[in-house]
Amino acid sequence: MFDRTDLSLTERIGRLIYRRILGVITAEEIEELDTWRNANRANERTYQKLLDTAFLEQEYKRLKAVNINRPLSDMQVRIRLKAVHKYRRLLWLVSSAAAVLLLVVGSLLYLNTRPEATLSERRKSEMYAAQIRPGETKAVLALNNGVKLELGSDQKKNQAAIQQIKTPVTKEKVLNSLSTPRGGEFKVTLEDGTQVWLNAESQLIYPDTFSTDERRVILKGEAYFEVAKDDKKPFYVESNGQLVRVYGTEFNVRSYEEDADIYTTLVSGRISLRSVKGNEAELILTPGKQAIFDKQQQSTSVRPVDTQVVTSWRRGMFVFEEQNLEQIMRDLSRWYNFSYEFEDSALRETVFMGSVPRYGDFNEILEILEKSGGVKFRVKDRVVIISAL
Repeated sequence: MFDRTDLSLTERIGRLIYRRILGVITAEEIEELDTWRNANRANERTYQKLLDTAFLEQEYKRLKAVNINRPLSDMQVRIRLKAVHKYRRLLWLVSSAAAVLLLVVGSLLYLNTRPEATLSERRKSEMYAAQIRPGETKAVLALNNGVKLELGSDQKKNQAAIQQIKTPVTKEKVLNSLSTPRGGEFKVTLEDGTQVWLNAESQLIYPDTFSTDERRVILKGEAYFEVAKDDKKPFYVESNGQLVRVYGTEFNVRSYEEDADIYTTLVSGRISLRSVKGNEAELILTPGKQAIFDKQQQSTSVRPVDTQVVTSWRRGMFVFEEQNLEQIMRDLSRWYNFSYEFEDSALRETVFMGSVPRYGDFNEILEILEKSGGVKFRVKDRVVIISAL
């Protein structure tokens, strides 16, 4: 259980939440933060509050009124406030929530001085909770015996639940289906040690145990793979008519049903690609290159890309590089779980460049897009309506 008297742990958790909102958190730091969140309900409630922009602004105003004559605990709050100033200019460009995050984290996690919320505050919190919010760690695992299991961010709890409902080991090939919903993401470690990060609205079909001669999975949606090297057992990823052969490497595959193309981006190592149906020679992909597979024509082209941009979703950022508004809204809607409508179809082709935090407040993302040019948004019953200025 988290000890509120442990200042070093308080600062560590504060930094992790701060990095997550800014979109610069690593996969290992996400696991560390999720472990703290799952330690008890109070931690999770605190975490959710710190993602609530309205709450942060109100808390910041309250803390500014601290009496300078109070004891050491309040002095520590003011020291944090001074430390936050040097970050404020950068944070303002990203999110007003992040601008006061370190201060509020310190006060909530260490001082625990928050009074019981008034009825009015609780109503505001409930209203805010009903708005569109960023996704979280969750997935549904469908086992071969027909049982479906909902998984969350607590890995130990997930493993215990899976073991309870697993069927006895047999010689038959056992396939599992792991699916993330809209507003969900999930990391899974396969039997061979390969790690797979699933983006929102994606599905990975994989066996409990790989065969003796190969390792094969099926992907729908988007995933980042970190494949364990095994020269004797090649790793294959099949997705919408494309087959990727992996030689122990890191790469990203984007293969959503509604997309005309499949995008395979190599970060490190070596992979080859070909059509599942075709007999043509394999296309070898080198790091920093992206293969674009035309699902209708069953043909592949290659181009150089910035892999940091393509894989930014795994590090907690949305990076828009020459993407039109239709593509941007499609990605945002998967993560924030909303629907959208264009009042003016011409706006679909409006091109944007820039980046926003993946775990940031949705209203602020819309504000950034509005300020970037020529569009305005309004929200009605979880439907975002896009119109011209």
